Amino acid sequence: MTSFQSNEEFFAALLQLIEQWCDQRRIYVLAVLLPGYTSFFGLTDDWARLYEALKATRAIGREKFSAAEWDLLNDLIGAAERAVFRR
Repeated sequence: MTSFQSNEEFFAALLQLIEQWCDQRRIYVLAVLLPGYTSFFGLTDDWARLYEALKATRAIGREKFSAAEWDLLNDLIGAAERAVFRR
């Protein structure tokens, strides 16, 4: 489990995943995730949109992701959930 110490670490990991999916031309996965990412400006509602986009990406199904992608996706969801719900 990745523990992000800052927003910069969180977004660096997310951007790495997005760039990987761009290189692999994973259009559907990107179409689900990018609206939450590109509309992010740091407000609570933005965190909620990103959280929902990450969860929708995970809902595509475990079999569509490598083990490392799946683990990172779940870590990102956990961190976004903590940002939204202050847990």
